[in-house]
Amino acid sequence: MKLKLWLCLALAALTAQNAAAEATPLAANPGLQHINTRGKVLCGTAAGNKILTYRDNEGKWQGMDVELCKMLSTAIFGRNDRIEMVPLEANQVSNALYTNKIDVMIGGVPFSATTEISTRATPVDVWYYDRQVFLARKIEGATSMEAYRGKKVCVVNNSDDLAKLEVYNSRYQLGFSLLRFPNFRSAKEAFLLHRCQLLTGNSMILRDVVVNSPAGVSDVEMLPETITVRPVYVFADKANGSLQSIVKWTMNALKEAEENELTSKNVDIHLSSKDPSIRNLLGLDQQLWQRFKLSPTWLQTYLKESGNYGEVFEKYLGEESVFKIKRNENNLLKNKGLMFSVPFV
Repeated sequence: MKLKLWLCLALAALTAQNAAAEATPLAANPGLQHINTRGKVLCGTAAGNKILTYRDNEGKWQGMDVELCKMLSTAIFGRNDRIEMVPLEANQVSNALYTNKIDVMIGGVPFSATTEISTRATPVDVWYYDRQVFLARKIEGATSMEAYRGKKVCVVNNSDDLAKLEVYNSRYQLGFSLLRFPNFRSAKEAFLLHRCQLLTGNSMILRDVVVNSPAGVSDVEMLPETITVRPVYVFADKANGSLQSIVKWTMNALKEAEENELTSKNVDIHLSSKDPSIRNLLGLDQQLWQRFKLSPTWLQTYLKESGNYGEVFEKYLGEESVFKIKRNENNLLKNKGLMFSVPFV
């Protein structure tokens, strides 16, 4: 009798445990719930950067990173202005995702095994590729890194920048003296105060130092040497699989639009297309975007306002910007870059 009772209790406990396990993923996967409740998308961005994220003279958010947030806003709400950019240090990102202080993080965190196993941030897709380079105090007549042999380099401690710098320093036997700081802000301040002759980091971040720092940086330059090429990911909470899928396929839509030569100027011409992927992209066949719980014609709206991936890149970083950055890795695969898309079917 006792054995039967024990078996019944054990079976009931196992059944309850299985039911809870099946319910947990649904409870832990809020999808667009938090975004829809608050009525806007919260996008994390690297703290202090005024190139990738900034406000224009009218107080409106602008920049390469902002465009991704506008894209999500357009897809979810049918308009691009329901956004807020949230500046964060790398060590704040995981908690910000967990507590819903941001929905996605654009860059600011290197993807590594440590990130994967110890944080809530999971990479969704590459927004663009950047390069780890040096910002340097000019040395008259310098023609190579030999001119900086033995110099001090400001770098963020316990970072991918530091790891790659140590490899570079060892490989070329440059004898750098490394000054380590808890975050990039501190490293930048030390560089501006002449505590080091070199500052290393992503080129986009270092360009911001040159363009937006106070007086006293007229003697600095970006060196042409590349320490490493690195992808800049968009991250989402690893518990929110639905949002990950939405971010992945909306990002793919911009690249697929460029792949199919859909631009800000010719959207209407393609409204009669018979191509299944284009029809899905533009919401001519509405079911697929509706399954993502997104506005079916969001891409039509976004393309007319901002353009495809190439147009966005050229506007904020490329030939139409003050930076004139060549697309290189950020070009489509068919144009010898690393960006590729898949048909939306």
